Amino acid sequence: MTDQTADRREPRQLRYRVAFFITGLVTLALVVTLPFSVKSVVDDILGSSIGRVFPITPKGGESATQTVSEHLRHREANYTRLHLAVIGIDEVQLVASIRVSGHHRCADCAFSHRVRLVVVADDDAEADGMPPSAAITLSPKDMVVHETVQLPVRGHPIHYPFDRYQMTIGVAYQRLYTDGKREPIGANQADDKLFLSFQELLPRSAMSGPVPVDPRLIQAADDPFTYAYAFAVGFERPPYVRVLAVMLVLLIASAAAYSVFLRPLPDLVINSGALVLGVWGIRAILTPSSINYITAVDLALSLVIIFVLGALTIRALVFVHDEAQMRILRRRKVPSQRTAPPTIS
Repeated sequence: MTDQTADRREPRQLRYRVAFFITGLVTLALVVTLPFSVKSVVDDILGSSIGRVFPITPKGGESATQTVSEHLRHREANYTRLHLAVIGIDEVQLVASIRVSGHHRCADCAFSHRVRLVVVADDDAEADGMPPSAAITLSPKDMVVHETVQLPVRGHPIHYPFDRYQMTIGVAYQRLYTDGKREPIGANQADDKLFLSFQELLPRSAMSGPVPVDPRLIQAADDPFTYAYAFAVGFERPPYVRVLAVMLVLLIASAAAYSVFLRPLPDLVINSGALVLGVWGIRAILTPSSINYITAVDLALSLVIIFVLGALTIRALVFVHDEAQMRILRRRKVPSQRTAPPTIS
């Protein structure tokens, strides 16, 4: 083997060695993450279609050893039982829709009750006015409660599928008298109890929490409400959605790199349109139809498309330059691979 032949084979072997190393890493990542992804998918399909119900208010007292049913046996007691279920999150407006249902009892009361849900955040002290809230007002005649309220959430939709939304809710329980007087009802009030439960009913989302929060920590100096309870919840995508997004983007990027670097230029030009459509078709698999804004998946796929079209343009430029026998681009001339015909002695 001559030195010229060795020089020609060395760059080609280097490209294939680099491709082998990168392909091996992608394959190893698939093998490692596949069992966890399959387990997450199975849990999501075979598991409960609704989230668990979590109690917010402690069933406690003498109070702490009594269950809700036992407490309600005292017919002279007033109570409000509400179930809060998150039924939707608008990622664009950063609003959570919460369905409030339950029942209320206040026998021969000369006042009404109000449950106010206040969403607090770390930067509320820098903003003027009260934090966003929603109120459920219950008159003595109201026995059944059913309404939907909207509360803001904090999150970054562009991080999909790694987006996460959080909210910290303070609960104020009050008596409203006909003369306009408002009396806060504490958590340990014996004859007027509030029972709350919380549940997540979101498709393709998982809830963390609720985590109890000390109401005094969210109480501002000029806050007109006294919070009886407070809790924090978070919402995020299931693990398999995240793994699926990363793996599909890596695989389509690997396929694009293979086509750009290892396929002949005529084949690349002919199949470039199909390759671009295939790259963008991954979005339909990864993102729900309800998501109509730019996400991290869109940005990653856009970079892959820019890479494909940009590399195609550069390869076409080099090809035309060489075919025209120009010397604008300083490139080492590749010796011809044709061998001289044998001489006849």
